[in-house]
Amino acid sequence: MATSRIPPNVLAMPPPLRSLILTHHTPRLFPCCSSRTFATAKPLSRYRPSYEPEPPPLEPAEVYIPPLESTSYLPPPSNDPNGLPFPAPPPPKNSLAKATEIFTSKGGPKFLYSAGRFLELPVNSHTPEICLIGRSNVGKSTLINALSGLLGASARNSHGVVARKQGSAITSRKAGCTVTLNGYGFGTPPPEDATAAAEKSQEIKAKREAIVKGATRAARREAQKDYMRREPPRKFALIMVDMPGYGLGSKKDWGLEIQKYLSKRQTLKGAVVLIDAEAGVKEQDRMVLGNLRDHGVRTMVVLTKGDKVVDYAVVEQRKKDAMMTEGKEEGRKVAEERIHEVLVGVWKELRRVERRGLTWLEGEEKGWEREVWVTGAGDPRNGGLGVETARWAICRLAGLVEDKRRIVVPGLDVVAKGKKGVPKVVEEVKEPEIVSFDDIEFLIARENAKPKKRLHPSF
Repeated sequence: MATSRIPPNVLAMPPPLRSLILTHHTPRLFPCCSSRTFATAKPLSRYRPSYEPEPPPLEPAEVYIPPLESTSYLPPPSNDPNGLPFPAPPPPKNSLAKATEIFTSKGGPKFLYSAGRFLELPVNSHTPEICLIGRSNVGKSTLINALSGLLGASARNSHGVVARKQGSAITSRKAGCTVTLNGYGFGTPPPEDATAAAEKSQEIKAKREAIVKGATRAARREAQKDYMRREPPRKFALIMVDMPGYGLGSKKDWGLEIQKYLSKRQTLKGAVVLIDAEAGVKEQDRMVLGNLRDHGVRTMVVLTKGDKVVDYAVVEQRKKDAMMTEGKEEGRKVAEERIHEVLVGVWKELRRVERRGLTWLEGEEKGWEREVWVTGAGDPRNGGLGVETARWAICRLAGLVEDKRRIVVPGLDVVAKGKKGVPKVVEEVKEPEIVSFDDIEFLIARENAKPKKRLHPSF
């Protein structure tokens, strides 16, 4: 077998050249290392199995089971002996998709302003506004973050300059974190509204230029004021205003500015009152409902921290039950009962406040909505408990989506009509009973067979 020897001066060669020569001569010096000398070697393909091994079975994905029967409830009719809340039907899917697009489009919310006083608010005459009112640390800022698409810990742990640059609401475990009126813009406005606002701005600018050319000093001054007060074109479909919380950590001046906002803001379409599902209705909540009644603001109630009620009930029930599954189901029933108890208390307070007014009525445009929504913004499962339906409810309150649901309650027929979604309560009409002609003749004959009453002789 012909072999080749390594050059004797290989060690004096540069390392790169030395490695190249050794690589070239190794198969010749050591034939056993060459793949050609394996006469008995068989192709690897012969040792492969004739079938492909089956992949390991995938674990079935855990099916999401809603912690509550529904995320919105209606009060029971007066003739209901049990007095339990009635689950409302879910909104249509196309309306839900539209509301979700409004809140999650354009990369989330846009922080617009932070005003310490009502006079510091920017001019707004075209974009609908919805304000969030609630006690301190009830979850107003967390709900805004959840509505914009943040889930779980990201919604409730939003701090620092980075969160502000992203447009998120600043949250804190300490009560009284929000100390100003904070505005957040959501969605894209309709094209016709943006065009009309741009034309109005151009009209004001042209009027100012025409007056400045040849007018008195007073006329030029008034034209300059109108020009400085001009409103920029509409850029958002909805503006949500995060109010300072009342109660622990609040200040008296905040209440005065909120009163001014509720009474003087022309574009305010409604107020969302947040009530803690764990604590229920408090005295401060009753005072806020009374203020909303006095100012004639359309009001919708949303329960927050519903996920905490469910989790606490499940944990407590698991401590009692040995079986984990049974404890989970029983815990949900206990949580449902707790939510129902809070809902009944909310409707009781709303009707009590209504009796002290004249125009703030149930189901009216300048009154309060019967349907109460349950949310859990800190729940990362399935996008948060009730967050998707809460988006739709807020858009309906602002007049951005229509409510075409037909809600049938035992004893009542509630039909929501119109763009503003004001429910109209109509008594349930029963179909007339059809009676045959033979039955009519029998009834007439039986009536004639009855003895007639004798009247007084004077008649």
